[in-house]
Amino acid sequence: MLQNSDLFLNAVEKDSLDLAFQSSGIDQCVCGNIFGPRIRRYYLIHFVLDGFGVLQIEEKKYPVKPGQAFLIPAGVNAAYQADFRHPWKYCWIGYQGTQAGYYTSLLFGDGFVTDIQDVTLYEKMIMKFLAFTDRRIPDGARFTPEDFPLTFFSEAKNASGHLKLNGLLKEMFSSLVAEHHKDQEDISSAPYPKQIKAYIDRHYNEHMQIQDIADYLHLNPHYVTAVFKQKYFKTPKQYLTELRIEKAKIYLVDTDYSLQVIANAVGLENPFSFSRLFKSVTGYSPSEYKKRFPNWFS
Repeated sequence: MLQNSDLFLNAVEKDSLDLAFQSSGIDQCVCGNIFGPRIRRYYLIHFVLDGFGVLQIEEKKYPVKPGQAFLIPAGVNAAYQADFRHPWKYCWIGYQGTQAGYYTSLLFGDGFVTDIQDVTLYEKMIMKFLAFTDRRIPDGARFTPEDFPLTFFSEAKNASGHLKLNGLLKEMFSSLVAEHHKDQEDISSAPYPKQIKAYIDRHYNEHMQIQDIADYLHLNPHYVTAVFKQKYFKTPKQYLTELRIEKAKIYLVDTDYSLQVIANAVGLENPFSFSRLFKSVTGYSPSEYKKRFPNWFS
């Protein structure tokens, strides 16, 4: 197995970027090999080059075959297992960021498995990721267990490596989105509910009001609330609150930042209002949550 990761930024810092590389790799699995069940804080896409296997999301299973990609979303309990007779060979990419969910939805919609026109294209891209951090891998190399009998791990630890890997990640997503013909030239051409959601996703860490969204889209604030609720079955304010709380959970678990810093990071002015809101939504105070879920994403 070949695998690499980016250690230049921590997980919280990566979450603040629009799209951030987490890890990549390639492997020929043994019969029946299983990973999980596990909850990850980042998204994970596997491209199946050969063989078969099964993806399990929560309690539902999805068979996967060569020429397909399967998704493990962030924050979801998932497992995947290689077939016992013809185990899969796959390569994978892990990523996160404020727009990770949006870009992923362009590829998978509401599903977890999608067809890929040419998975070998993404195999070559993954090998570029790996060759950049591991000089033992020659440029243009193909992975076979015979050529790489050991498990090789490598990391990017400096700014140039971080930037290079994130550039390759965006190049990969450009190819994936173009292939699935779901790209939009401009978010302004999307229906209003998606534009509202995109605005909230970009500005949740600011002192934002519904009027700000209405002014941005030149709409009445009541109309903003109505069309968003019709699409997502919650108001923009409810969605904003949920998003802020989910981001705050990550800061509480993964950092030692003060409540003042965390409150400001999710768009709230003071730690007292943040603590009240957090407890009203989760049932725990921030300090209680931090003690109760110290390794939520491990």
